[in-house]
Amino acid sequence: MAKKQNERREARKERQRAAKEARQQAAAHAKRRRQMQKRLAGGIALLTLALAGVCYWVLDNRQLMGVTLLIGGVLFLLFALGTLASGVPPRDRTRAGSIDYGNRD
Repeated sequence: MAKKQNERREARKERQRAAKEARQQAAAHAKRRRQMQKRLAGGIALLTLALAGVCYWVLDNRQLMGVTLLIGGVLFLLFALGTLASGVPPRDRTRAGSIDYGNRD
Protein backbone atom coordinates (compact mmCIF):
# COMPACT_ATOMS: atom_id res chain seq x y z
CA MET A 1 0.00 0.00 0.00
CA ALA A 2 2.78 2.41 0.91
CA LYS A 3 4.50 1.62 -2.37
CA LYS A 4 1.50 2.87 -4.39
CA GLN A 5 1.28 6.02 -2.30
CA ASN A 6 4.97 6.69 -2.85
CA GLU A 7 4.54 6.19 -6.59
CA ARG A 8 1.59 8.56 -6.68
CA ARG A 9 3.45 11.13 -4.59
CA GLU A 10 6.50 10.94 -6.86
CA ALA A 11 4.31 11.23 -9.96
CA ARG A 12 2.57 14.28 -8.50
CA LYS A 13 5.92 15.89 -7.61
CA GLU A 14 7.18 15.24 -11.13
CA ARG A 15 4.07 16.87 -12.62
CA GLN A 16 4.53 19.86 -10.33
CA ARG A 17 8.18 20.21 -11.39
CA ALA A 18 7.20 19.99 -15.05
CA ALA A 19 4.46 22.59 -14.59
CA LYS A 20 6.85 24.93 -12.78
CA GLU A 21 9.44 24.56 -15.54
CA ALA A 22 6.79 25.20 -18.20
CA ARG A 23 5.69 28.40 -16.40
CA GLN A 24 9.29 29.60 -16.19
CA GLN A 25 9.85 28.93 -19.89
CA ALA A 26 6.64 30.75 -20.80
CA ALA A 27 7.65 33.74 -18.69
CA ALA A 28 11.10 33.87 -20.30
CA HIS A 29 9.56 33.62 -23.77
CA ALA A 30 7.11 36.44 -22.99
CA LYS A 31 9.94 38.62 -21.71
CA ARG A 32 11.99 38.06 -24.88
CA ARG A 33 8.91 38.79 -27.02
CA ARG A 34 8.24 42.09 -25.19
CA GLN A 35 11.89 43.12 -25.60
CA MET A 36 11.71 42.38 -29.31
CA GLN A 37 8.50 44.39 -29.60
CA LYS A 38 10.12 47.35 -27.82
CA ARG A 39 13.10 47.21 -30.16
CA LEU A 40 10.82 47.01 -33.18
CA ALA A 41 8.79 50.01 -32.00
CA GLY A 42 12.00 52.00 -31.47
CA GLY A 43 13.28 50.94 -34.88
CA ILE A 44 10.07 52.06 -36.53
CA ALA A 45 10.33 55.45 -34.80
CA LEU A 46 13.96 55.94 -35.87
CA LEU A 47 13.28 54.79 -39.43
CA THR A 48 10.32 57.15 -39.67
CA LEU A 49 12.39 60.09 -38.51
CA ALA A 50 15.23 59.19 -40.88
CA LEU A 51 12.88 58.90 -43.86
CA ALA A 52 11.16 62.16 -42.95
CA GLY A 53 14.55 63.88 -42.73
CA VAL A 54 15.52 62.55 -46.14
CA CYS A 55 12.23 63.74 -47.60
CA TYR A 56 12.65 67.20 -46.09
CA TRP A 57 16.32 67.93 -46.63
CA VAL A 58 17.30 65.82 -49.63
CA LEU A 59 14.10 65.75 -51.68
CA ASP A 60 12.83 69.20 -50.51
CA ASN A 61 9.29 67.84 -50.32
CA ARG A 62 7.39 68.87 -47.18
CA GLN A 63 4.22 67.05 -48.16
CA LEU A 64 6.05 63.74 -48.54
CA MET A 65 7.68 64.36 -45.16
CA GLY A 66 4.25 64.90 -43.60
CA VAL A 67 2.85 61.72 -45.11
CA THR A 68 5.92 59.80 -43.97
CA LEU A 69 5.55 61.11 -40.42
CA LEU A 70 1.83 60.33 -40.41
CA ILE A 71 2.25 56.74 -41.59
CA GLY A 72 5.27 56.12 -39.39
CA GLY A 73 3.51 57.65 -36.39
CA VAL A 74 0.50 55.39 -36.85
CA LEU A 75 2.72 52.31 -37.18
CA PHE A 76 4.70 53.35 -34.12
CA LEU A 77 1.51 53.82 -32.10
CA LEU A 78 0.22 50.41 -33.16
CA PHE A 79 3.40 48.66 -32.08
CA ALA A 80 3.90 50.73 -28.93
CA LEU A 81 0.33 50.20 -27.73
CA GLY A 82 0.53 46.52 -28.62
CA THR A 83 3.71 46.22 -26.58
CA LEU A 84 2.09 47.91 -23.61
CA ALA A 85 -1.03 45.77 -23.90
CA SER A 86 0.96 42.53 -24.03
CA GLY A 87 2.25 43.22 -20.51
CA VAL A 88 -1.21 43.47 -18.97
CA PRO A 89 -2.32 40.25 -17.25
CA PRO A 90 -5.80 38.97 -18.10
CA ARG A 91 -8.60 39.23 -15.57
CA ASP A 92 -9.44 36.21 -13.47
CA ARG A 93 -12.84 34.96 -14.64
CA THR A 94 -12.69 31.47 -13.18
CA ARG A 95 -15.08 32.07 -10.31
CA ALA A 96 -18.80 32.16 -10.96
CA GLY A 97 -19.15 35.19 -8.68
CA SER A 98 -17.06 37.33 -11.01
CA ILE A 99 -19.64 37.08 -13.80
CA ASP A 100 -22.22 39.87 -13.85
CA TYR A 101 -25.41 38.92 -15.64
CA GLY A 102 -27.04 42.31 -15.06
CA ASN A 103 -30.69 42.74 -14.15
CA ARG A 104 -32.43 39.39 -14.24
CA ASP A 105 -35.97 40.75 -13.89
